[in-house]
Amino acid sequence: MNRLEQVADESNPDLALEWRLMTYPRLFLAVVAVAFLIVVASGRGSTTVGGRVGGDYPAFYSAGSLVADGRVDDLFSPVAQSAEQVDLLGSSEGFFAFAYAPHVAVVYAPLSLLPYRVSYVVHTALMLTALVAALALIRPMVGILDRRFTLVVALAIGFYPMFMAIGGGQNTAVTVLLLSWIWRSLEDDHEANAGIAVALLIFRPQYAIPMIGLLLVSRHLRAVGFALAGVGITWVLNALILGPGWIFDWLDQVGPFLATDAEVNGHNAVGLVGFLQALLGTDSAVALAIGAVASVCLAVGLAFLWGRRRTDLAVLMAITSAGMILISPHTMFYDAGLVVLTLIVAVDRRGSHWLLVPITILAALAHAGSSTLGFSPFAPVVLAIFVYSLSLDPPTVPRPSRLAPVGA
Repeated sequence: MNRLEQVADESNPDLALEWRLMTYPRLFLAVVAVAFLIVVASGRGSTTVGGRVGGDYPAFYSAGSLVADGRVDDLFSPVAQSAEQVDLLGSSEGFFAFAYAPHVAVVYAPLSLLPYRVSYVVHTALMLTALVAALALIRPMVGILDRRFTLVVALAIGFYPMFMAIGGGQNTAVTVLLLSWIWRSLEDDHEANAGIAVALLIFRPQYAIPMIGLLLVSRHLRAVGFALAGVGITWVLNALILGPGWIFDWLDQVGPFLATDAEVNGHNAVGLVGFLQALLGTDSAVALAIGAVASVCLAVGLAFLWGRRRTDLAVLMAITSAGMILISPHTMFYDAGLVVLTLIVAVDRRGSHWLLVPITILAALAHAGSSTLGFSPFAPVVLAIFVYSLSLDPPTVPRPSRLAPVGA
């Protein structure tokens, strides 16, 4: 009897379970990959058997196209963005606004040189790679990842918010990668690397700015210095791309985008402010006031935890990952993929509470009814996960305070 047959031997329940835990995740990943390729290869133009291909990706592809064509001055022009997306949206009306800083569009410029479908496939592969790399970075610090890496990868990809982010052309996986990079760098006492990761995270300022504040209150001053230097370099790069007044052009785009998105896409909001506005109305002063006060209190609570510097770093990152989702004034459902980090730490610290994972996965699926309800039923679940993460304990078995270094 070979090893595989021995592991799969049903007469030994433990070995049979081990075989399932090794085989089923690989089978799931293979099925997802084949289904994805079939869908992308089907249909014509921007349509497939599963509908329009790419989700929100046209916003990034068209922005990259404008840069590649030397039309950076039109980057935030609704007319130019709409014209670039005519052939990408099929029969859809309107367009997807690009609301990121100019340097992000430059990153997407090489992808825009490829045919749209090919570009989307490459982008999806890059996002999958980013997610796997994120989990690989923190693998030495989290026991469940070290023992069940393939299983955790499969669950992370299958987690509905992350699945929709990757398949929908979003970049949540990059945010997860940068948070994991910060976590690993702080664990290794490589504050320069942590600061560089925060500087790269500035493409999502709603996460980078709180992270800089948390590093400051926890007295990781070297990391803060590198982060601020990186932010300064990013500002200069954007000024070279779009001129010294680039930030005003950008804010002119972001303001109307957030207002329109709150009305049209409010049912996808999972942050405190966005969820309450979806529940009570976008013009509700009560929703804005309660959400804003709750967000500030939560931010102060995170600062207190980081300032103590006695909380286990893994637990701290788990709490922060969920907390930043709630604090951000513009957090869509796909960004709830950040709670992957929270759930991994929760299962690692409370193995007996493993049912938290299937419960959360099923709860996330309820978001499919958000457009009918008018709000995301998963938003309260994110809040519950955050509250639960506050009860997590440090590991019972001491581990080395330093790991193999990351980078130079």
